Amino acid sequence: MHCSHPEEDLLPQTPLKGHGRGIHLYTDNQRRGMYLQMSTDGSVSGSDVQTANSVLELKSVRNGHVVIRGKSSSLFLCMDSRGRLWGQRHPTEADCTFREVLLADGYTRFLSLHNGTPVSLAPKQSPDQHTVPFTRFLPLRNTLAEESMSEPPSNQQRYFNIDSDDLLGMDLNAMVSPQFSGDK
Repeated sequence: MHCSHPEEDLLPQTPLKGHGRGIHLYTDNQRRGMYLQMSTDGSVSGSDVQTANSVLELKSVRNGHVVIRGKSSSLFLCMDSRGRLWGQRHPTEADCTFREVLLADGYTRFLSLHNGTPVSLAPKQSPDQHTVPFTRFLPLRNTLAEESMSEPPSNQQRYFNIDSDDLLGMDLNAMVSPQFSGDK
């Protein structure tokens, strides 16, 4: 699926720490919201609900640049020069490092080092890279129980806690950015 890179292009294998149980990257448009997820086969997609495959760890590799790793798949999110996303075991700087841009509305955009293309869960790329849907992500704290992390999702149903102040489970006060983390 992807060309291999020379060993010297590999990033150092440092553990991703400082983010506890992980985060979910939520994105939306006017009609739909979803979470970025990475399967063990390396496929990247969106899920309507938080799943074990949508639990991610972000690690700052240098100021303003991050790698994103699926917690259950142990794969790193990568993007080629055409904007195609996939997961791979060993991160390379060119394919698997993203420039993290914090937006004024609290969302984050992750841009490819190849050509500045934003990470997107949209089915097609647009000529105007900044209007492509599903390119703004809101890092949300992982609220999945450890037991559910090992089980596949059941029928993609949503459960709402009507007694909660956070009915949709979005906990907007739990945004996490490795750019502001002291763990670098």
